[in-house]
Amino acid sequence: MLYKVYVLYSPESNKLFTGMTTSLGTSMISHNGNESEDWTSSFKPWVLIHMELFNDESDAIIRETFLESNSGEAYVRSDILPLFEF
Repeated sequence: MLYKVYVLYSPESNKLFTGMTTSLGTSMISHNGNESEDWTSSFKPWVLIHMELFNDESDAIIRETFLESNSGEAYVRSDILPLFEF
């Protein structure tokens, strides 16, 4: 099973969201859908800006934790986000 660590960006609110899943399509529908009442529903629409694949769940959790940290967010904002035009 592949674990996907992903980063979403909300251009309208300049927010980032990092998650881990085995089904990215389902997660994207959930984050952008009308059924969700979680934190992400307040900042949609979300755009996928980054994804990494892992065979091992513990490696994926480590990477997700880093990307959620202040250093990880700084990395995403300085090295990944500028590759996109919104």
